[in-house]
Amino acid sequence: MASQRFNLQSFLIGLIKFIFGVAIALLVISLAGAATARYFLTQLSTLPARPAYDNDAPAKGGDPAAAKPAEAPQADPSAAATAPDANASQPEAAEPETKALYQVVVTYGGGLLIRSAPRPDATGIDGIDYNETVDVLEESDRWYKIRTSSGVEGWVKGRDNTQRL
Repeated sequence: MASQRFNLQSFLIGLIKFIFGVAIALLVISLAGAATARYFLTQLSTLPARPAYDNDAPAKGGDPAAAKPAEAPQADPSAAATAPDANASQPEAAEPETKALYQVVVTYGGGLLIRSAPRPDATGIDGIDYNETVDVLEESDRWYKIRTSSGVEGWVKGRDNTQRL
């Protein structure tokens, strides 16, 4: 019959293996959790690509082929040459451009909606992105009348969402 004596050395080696095994398992699980959390936080912190619509102004420095409008087919080149140029006969009346008071940069992360009037229920006419610089033309309480680099004028709630340059 085999000896069933208690061997202290075998017991301690088994206990150490168990403790190290549990510690390594916990370390692997925590590192996997940290890597997963970092992946999802990175994915959530980057903004998605801005959608492009047909009526958008062309992007600055973007793809020149994408910025070109679709060419309309011409019916007859000889008829186009004999037709009077409507734009040449009527000069455009230039509006006097309002002088900007100062410039601000948008600090609100989601950008700002340009409205037709200084009210929250006014119609949205355009938008400006985060970190974009605009000219302030007028102030009314927390609202700023602004002009973008593309020439769009409107009102934004700018007091806490912009920083003066």
